[in-house]
Amino acid sequence: MVNYLIFVRKNSEIRRELESMEMGEKKIKLLEFTYYRDGKKISDATYIAFLRKIFDHRTEEYYDWAFATNLKEVNLDEIVGKYKIRWRIENIFRVQDEATIKSKSLNINVRYFLFVYEQVLEAIWYLYFSKEMSFKRFIIELSETCSKMVDNEERKRKIRS
Repeated sequence: MVNYLIFVRKNSEIRRELESMEMGEKKIKLLEFTYYRDGKKISDATYIAFLRKIFDHRTEEYYDWAFATNLKEVNLDEIVGKYKIRWRIENIFRVQDEATIKSKSLNINVRYFLFVYEQVLEAIWYLYFSKEMSFKRFIIELSETCSKMVDNEERKRKIRS
């Protein structure tokens, strides 16, 4: 079995449970459920960890958290940090997917150049812009800036001719 720790959307039941808790309170509940797969009724269970108004030092704000996990031993004081680390890993893969330049070239030199170019773009975003904007927004703004520069150069060339 693969261990998991996933963020749970705050639907009405989750919100109601969180609102019944004290500020800073943390608890785990076992959630039993059934579902159908291939026409068979399957019973399963997961743990839901509830954390009410937990202070985030980075944003200096309080947040409510709810996680689903199959881990039997969960340290509720460390669960938010563990989730953030896991989420960073997922974001790295998402950013790499967004950065991928589609090429049908079989030339290894072209493919290698595009790979290096993707990595440079990602590094620039991460070092200088990741706290200000998403990678997708960075690429859009970079593209718009490059288009404006090309348009300006074309105008200058027309004026000179």
